[in-house]
Amino acid sequence: MSDSELTTAWQGALAAEQQAAFGYALLGPHLPGDRQTTARSLQALHEQLRDSTADPIAASGTPPAAPQGDYPGLYAVAPLALAAQLEDDCAAAWRYLYAIAAQTAKGSTARTQAQRQLTASAVRATRWRMLAGNPRAVTPFPGTAQK
Repeated sequence: MSDSELTTAWQGALAAEQQAAFGYALLGPHLPGDRQTTARSLQALHEQLRDSTADPIAASGTPPAAPQGDYPGLYAVAPLALAAQLEDDCAAAWRYLYAIAAQTAKGSTARTQAQRQLTASAVRATRWRMLAGNPRAVTPFPGTAQK
C-alpha cells in the first residue's frame, strides 16, 4: 500500500465531508424548526470534520482538494432522504479510508479516525431514515451502496 493511495483515500473522505457541509446548509431551511436546529448542528460538525480531514492531507505534502462550487445532484432529493444520503456518502468514504489504512503500518491513526467517523455517519443516517419513516432504517453494512 503506497502513501499516495492513503492520501487519495483521505481526499475521498474530505470530498464527502465537503459535500455534507454543503448539503446540510441546503436542506436545513426545508425542515421543520427542531430539525433545522439538528441540520445546523450537523452542518457545523461536517465543517469541522472537513477541516480536520484536510490536515493529514496537507501533512503528507499534498494540497487538500478544494470543494466543488455546487453539488447539483443534491437539489432533487427530499430533505430527509438527502440527510441520510449525505451520511451514507460520508460512511462510504470513511469505510474506504479504513480499508486502505488497514493495509499499511502508517495507517493506524487514519484507521482509528475512519472507524470512528464511519460509525458516527452510519448512526446519523439511521436516525434520519427513522425520522423519514423508512423501514430500511438500519443497514447491515454501513458505507455500502443501498438498493
